[in-house]
Amino acid sequence: MTRLVTVSAAVAAVLGVVVVWGPLEGADSAAQAGTQAAPAVAAAPVSSVSAERQTALLASEDERLLTIVGSVRPGSAPYVHEFDGTQTLVLTAGGLAYGLADLIELGAAEVQPDGAVLLTEHVFVAPGARLIIDAPGTALRLRSDASGFVSLVAWKADMTLTGADGQPLAVTSWSAGERGPDSTPVDGRAYVRDASGAMELRHVAVSDLGFWSGRTSGVAWTGSSSTEVTGAILDSTFRDNHYGAFASQAEELTVTGSDFSDNAVDGLSLHRSTAQTVIEDSTARGNGRHGFSADQGSESVTYTDVTAEKNAAYGVFFSGTPLSDGRSAGGTSLRSYGQVQVDGGVFRQNGKAGLRVVDGDDVTITGTRIADNRDGIVLVGTSAPTEVVGSTVSGDHRFGITVTGGAAAVTGNKVSGSETAIRVRDAAVDVVDNKVREATAHAISVVGASAGSTVEENTIGGRGPSGLDVYRVAEGVSIDLAANDVGGWTRDRDNWTYWSTFIPNHPMLLLWVLVLGVPVLLGVRARRARVTPGTKPYGDDIRREWQPPARVEVGRRTTGGRL
Repeated sequence: MTRLVTVSAAVAAVLGVVVVWGPLEGADSAAQAGTQAAPAVAAAPVSSVSAERQTALLASEDERLLTIVGSVRPGSAPYVHEFDGTQTLVLTAGGLAYGLADLIELGAAEVQPDGAVLLTEHVFVAPGARLIIDAPGTALRLRSDASGFVSLVAWKADMTLTGADGQPLAVTSWSAGERGPDSTPVDGRAYVRDASGAMELRHVAVSDLGFWSGRTSGVAWTGSSSTEVTGAILDSTFRDNHYGAFASQAEELTVTGSDFSDNAVDGLSLHRSTAQTVIEDSTARGNGRHGFSADQGSESVTYTDVTAEKNAAYGVFFSGTPLSDGRSAGGTSLRSYGQVQVDGGVFRQNGKAGLRVVDGDDVTITGTRIADNRDGIVLVGTSAPTEVVGSTVSGDHRFGITVTGGAAAVTGNKVSGSETAIRVRDAAVDVVDNKVREATAHAISVVGASAGSTVEENTIGGRGPSGLDVYRVAEGVSIDLAANDVGGWTRDRDNWTYWSTFIPNHPMLLLWVLVLGVPVLLGVRARRARVTPGTKPYGDDIRREWQPPARVEVGRRTTGGRL
């Protein structure tokens, strides 16, 4: 019994060490790759008080804008609309475009001693009007402090903000009390928005704008179900905003040579039915969630030579999940969305994965370079045709390329340094002509209900339990294996990788050790502490051999004859 307790305790101790020190997210520990990560940079948490305050401000903004839209005076000269103590300059349609000088002349802006222009009142560009601010090298400051903020909004109208190459137009919030940009969005913050019109930013540096929602997030393109918004971004930067830039129900938006960095949520977010977006030669770095994201019915997105690095979650995130999973009050579409193309580009050091695509169809990822993310390329529930071709995945990854559910083709890629280089789980995937090296658990792993998958003509190298792991497919499923070169693989079941993934592969073992070992340990301990009737109270033999001290009576002779 004592031996049993000792063995159980030893096993528990070893497993405990693995639990504390070992990387438990091993080759098959996560059914949905990329869902559990501690981000390198996380968006700041929002308290309930802050949330309620910003929600109330958003509702007030919506009410102000809708009131103005409903009361526009067609054919009139520009006028000031007052709502709830705030004033808004309304620029009506009247022929020529308005400019920065008009805003100053009409009293909505003023020139500062340092040459900057401070927007002091809300500006609303009414339907049919145009506002063109062409001011290279100028700082346009939007008042934003504890007393309130201003906005620049075009409604079914066109707006253009333009600087010049090397002389950008700087657009930022401005707090007189802080003598600089408004550093907190809790009490609202200035923003720029175009609703159902066309907005272009060329050579513009945008910073410290926006709060709470997408439409008030910094610079926003927002359309409607009847009228999409469109526009372009060229050689511009978006830093320290709520979202860097945001688009909803936009169409044919183009982004070229621009940077989206250090924003609280996403660098560039495409939301709710934004279609035919082209993003080229642009960067998203250090954002609080994703670098580039597209979701809620967005589709037809092309990323060409983009860089996404050091974002808290994903470099690029795309969700083609249907807007409804059944009949709904709004009658929304049940179809999946897709047509995602990623051509080239670099995705590195993101907190979760370089690329993640969920429920997309017609997805093509070609010639990308993925490095030092938690996972490389993550596909979940994608539909054919979906392919990952000619990409390079390197660094200390959990998974290099992983496909969970759906279908895809993974062809001609180079993957190195991952625990599991290519993982297929419950999906039909053709894994062909890939080169794997320095994998530490499995080079290629096919798990679960993966009928229809093939693993052919791959060259693998590394060290771990198995190079081609096809032993854990569902019952009755067979995988086509042909012409794979496994000469570079060293099978080693006693290395650290094996033990660090032991519990994920045998999750019930620790439970049984605890269930069986703890009662045995407690029982033996209680038995050892029990005293059997009739036994001496001490177990120390030396104590029983001690002689009692001799008793001497005064007045009696001792053996020696002395008193």
